[in-house]
Amino acid sequence: MKKTKQILMKLPEYYLLILVILSGYTPPFSFHPIIIGFVAILILQIIFRNKISGLIIASLFLLINLYMLLALFSEKNEFPIFNGDAKQLLIGGLLLLVFNLFVIGLMIYKYILLEDTTKLEIKSS
Repeated sequence: MKKTKQILMKLPEYYLLILVILSGYTPPFSFHPIIIGFVAILILQIIFRNKISGLIIASLFLLINLYMLLALFSEKNEFPIFNGDAKQLLIGGLLLLVFNLFVIGLMIYKYILLEDTTKLEIKSS
């Protein structure tokens, strides 16, 4: 159980790192310059685990996902009838958004609740 919790607590940053790398990659082997900066910020977050920057990253990721939710419903409204393609778009997009919200929740839990409880345990010892 403890090993599962450790893995879940490391998941958000690594998941975001993979998303950022995949979003900035253009074949054959090129990365957008801004993406390199985002990758550096995420790597620094993985190394130093700063509470404030972790919450800022989680908040920005939440805002981006809310924007993507609006974009998903806007794209769904472009279908004249709700056919198989619209259903596939809606189900796939919502599954991805639910997983992203789960990762955001883990990250917020990690940097708000978990950090405070470990400080309390250290002080009480």
